[in-house]
Amino acid sequence: MKNIEKLNKFVDKLLKVPGGIYGLLSACFGSMFVLLSYLNFPDYDMINNDVSVLGIGPGLAAIFFAISLILIGIFAIPFVIFLGRILQQENENKKLTKRAVKISITSCIALSLIAFFPVINLVMIVIHAMLAVVFFVGECLSLIYFSLIMLRENKFSKMHAYFGFIIAGLIIFYIAVRWSIVEWIVFFVLGAWTIEISIYTLYKRLKV
Repeated sequence: MKNIEKLNKFVDKLLKVPGGIYGLLSACFGSMFVLLSYLNFPDYDMINNDVSVLGIGPGLAAIFFAISLILIGIFAIPFVIFLGRILQQENENKKLTKRAVKISITSCIALSLIAFFPVINLVMIVIHAMLAVVFFVGECLSLIYFSLIMLRENKFSKMHAYFGFIIAGLIIFYIAVRWSIVEWIVFFVLGAWTIEISIYTLYKRLKV
């Protein structure tokens, strides 16, 4: 019980900074280091190579990619907690909001952990694959839950909800076909969703 109270106090301190800032940091730092990784991997092909191939790239490519995953996951955690608290203010179904936040945090942790398991041998590949499944399924479910909640409250528009549903559908499509280019599209639209929601909360000055 004391540990939970300490954790809540720590989160409260983190959220003295507007939650949208964490979302922007997650998307911007993540994109920046992924770009650096890509630029340091001359033979990389987005159409035929999975995103995770950057993690076994030459020179600094692998290091930049690992940094990107860690930063995306770390900064995304306070962002989704903030989003959950905002949605709880008018949402009657608090259980669904809490579930969405818990699933999203789990997927963020899984994403950051992937940085430590590049696809270099069988053991690493298995662990990497398991974490990737947790991430993609978690992101898909949390997007669906967050979008359902957004449809029922007034702080966000219906377009925010529809955008979330579209991304969730895209993730399902990627899981079904496993095309590398689709994985990259998922990466870009998840970043776009995070940036859009972050800027919106900052513009509207939404607070917890």
